[in-house]
Amino acid sequence: MLKKILVAVALSASTLAPTALPAAAQQIIIDENGVRIRPDDPRYDMYRRGIDRDDARRIARREGMRRVVDVDRRGRTFVVRGEDRRDRPMRVTIDARSGRVLDVDIARGRRF
Repeated sequence: MLKKILVAVALSASTLAPTALPAAAQQIIIDENGVRIRPDDPRYDMYRRGIDRDDARRIARREGMRRVVDVDRRGRTFVVRGEDRRDRPMRVTIDARSGRVLDVDIARGRRF
């Protein structure tokens, strides 16, 4: 009798063990706007969706822009204006679909 109970418990435990729970991955984004959560989207396709203004701002900061003044979408490109670490005006042009940096301009004077 005890043997039958142990076999039943072992069988039920072995059928429950391999079941997997769905992944609950999330991305945490930390930038000048604070901390926020970007939940994982199974339909997320970076190339089809393209980048948004926050992504363009982040890419420009990676290119050396210390202070972002303006993010402007012009057709298939983002133009991000700001200043570098020496307070010189800077302009970064970014492809809106792929996020590739197309051009980085640093003005010699105070304006472009």
